[in-house]
This record gives sequence, structure tokens and C-alpha cells, in this order.
Amino acid sequence: MRNDFFTGTNPAFFATEKEHINLGSNTIVKFDTVKTNIDNGYDVITGVFTAPRAGTYEFSENFISGNTNFLELNLMKNNEFIVRGHAAQAMSTAGSLRAIVELNDGDRIYIKHPRSSGVLHGDHYSMFSGHLI
Repeated sequence: MRNDFFTGTNPAFFATEKEHINLGSNTIVKFDTVKTNIDNGYDVITGVFTAPRAGTYEFSENFISGNTNFLELNLMKNNEFIVRGHAAQAMSTAGSLRAIVELNDGDRIYIKHPRSSGVLHGDHYSMFSGHLI
């Protein structure tokens, strides 16, 4: 049974990054261009998606490194590691991650850079999305 108790739309968001970002240790990536934000769960200021209700969600991120170093980005839930994406050590290499996660109302999901430095390529090539399934 899929959300039969709810007759409205399912929470969903899709955000991209316009600018190149120099990332430091434990930086939360803040995707600056929101294309979709049903139920307003994604906060462009903090880069955090807050689940407006409990359920099973799918999250996806695609990104490109903005320099010749590798780039690693982690999907986090309430400060706990879920899954890692990696772009190889070459200019403009792509990386991605995808996960299906059980969330409670108010759980927080975000992308964190765990290394000391890295560059995320902008120009809307890097993106983060999620939705209730």
C-alpha cells in the first residue's frame, strides 16, 4: 500500500549548483538553485532536506569535480553516514550516489564533504534530489 492515507502530493525536491564551490572539511553542500521543492522540505540556505513526514525516500546526487583532485561526497542522515559518492582524480570527473532511506518526520538529510579540500563544479552539472516513494 503506497501512501493511501494521504491524498496530496508526495514530498520531493531537486536542486542544482550554479557556482563552483571550494569545499573544506565537513562542509555541508548547499545547492543554490531549487528547481522543485514540493512541501518545502529542502532549505537552500542550509542545504538540508527535512522530512515533512515519515516514509521511505529515495535520494540521488550527481556531481563533477572542479579540479584535478578526487572528490568524495557523503549522504548523511541526522549526522550519520549513509552512503558515499566518489569522482576520480582528474579534471571534471563525475561521481554519483543513490540511496533508499527510511525517515521519520523531521529527520534531516544532506550532502557532506568529509575531506580537507575539494572543488565541486557548478554550471548546474552537480545536483541533489529526493522524494517519498
